[in-house]
Amino acid sequence: MAKDQWDGPAGRRVKAACFERDKRRNAPCMWCGNPIDYSKGPYRRGGDVWAWSPEHIRPQDRWPELVLEPSNIGAAHFHCNASRQDRAGLAVMGVRSRRW
Repeated sequence: MAKDQWDGPAGRRVKAACFERDKRRNAPCMWCGNPIDYSKGPYRRGGDVWAWSPEHIRPQDRWPELVLEPSNIGAAHFHCNASRQDRAGLAVMGVRSRRW
């Protein structure tokens, strides 16, 4: 069901809102840390693999209740997002003991 929500009208609205949020913030890729060229728009099949791609911080299959939650969606290059596959995101790894 989570995949259906993400690919449906509600998912398209959340993706568009997250793209605009990340573009305003000029958010870098959460995986490689490099800038994302927001002028390319969101990644489209067959497009530039360095374009913005919505990344579920907590994977859809394990946290279906967070599929449409904007705070669970980070900015990533499509290449980095696809390379990561289905491993848990940064937020799932735990809380830092202190700021380094």
